[in-house]
Amino acid sequence: MSLPDNWEIALFSKHLQKLSLETIAELLPQTGINALDLTVRPGGHIEPADAAEKLPAFCDFFQKHNIKITMITTNITDAADPVTVSILKAAAACKIKYYKTGYFNYDGFGTLKARKTEVREKFLRLAELNAALGIHGGYHNHSDIFFGANVCDIVEAQRDIPKAHLGIYFDAAHATIEGGAAAWEQSMDAAAERITMLAVKDFIRLDNKTGYTGGRRSSILFHPLHGGEVCWVKFLKNLRKTGFAGPVSFHSEYQGQHSFADLCDRGVLHQTKIDFDNFKKYYAEAEQP
Repeated sequence: MSLPDNWEIALFSKHLQKLSLETIAELLPQTGINALDLTVRPGGHIEPADAAEKLPAFCDFFQKHNIKITMITTNITDAADPVTVSILKAAAACKIKYYKTGYFNYDGFGTLKARKTEVREKFLRLAELNAALGIHGGYHNHSDIFFGANVCDIVEAQRDIPKAHLGIYFDAAHATIEGGAAAWEQSMDAAAERITMLAVKDFIRLDNKTGYTGGRRSSILFHPLHGGEVCWVKFLKNLRKTGFAGPVSFHSEYQGQHSFADLCDRGVLHQTKIDFDNFKKYYAEAEQP
């Protein structure tokens, strides 16, 4: 079972930050994944202000172990911020083609129209900077109080912006959290032409409020792909129709109170291998008529 050659599979490094770089280099290939989505944000593997110095060193280290940094996850929202320019110049110099932007909040009823106008202006300026540096940014749809929980708002805010410079970092799990019956697919349909990056995770629903965000009486726990809520085969059938090509980042959210289990670091990597194997099985099923 194989995935398209133009899908760049990576593991989100947030889940590996307790491990030494040497241990990551040793254990990551055991998952079947040989690339990283590296955190370059406050509290991440690299602090934003240190990117110019440290990002090349990280790339050199992992390259020696045949591991590629295929994208970086940042908190970038403002093209005018000198730290933004420094991070993206460093990434471009390291031949990293993709980055995840930061988030914008939704501040409650009556604020969406103004926030959408603000976000669009930020997107326009980021797209200009990306074009100048030869790098691509993706805005991640995140459930709960984040702008873009309704994916159609991202689509509208990015209208007429060249997809080569800025797109949507689509997360089927967060789309399903917000639209579990059919709205996830309608969101995907609306965003189809702008999906340039992909996040992979899954979840289950709880009939109580002990987990992550939910309804008045429910919440969710992040869960392995097998047995989760995301309709992976249907999602992948749809994704194939879009001609998607780009990074696919596995978000192995298997530690802490919002996970189905609080796994040790090696346990996270073991579960990632299982998830990756299942993802390939779902893709094979999606290829069938």
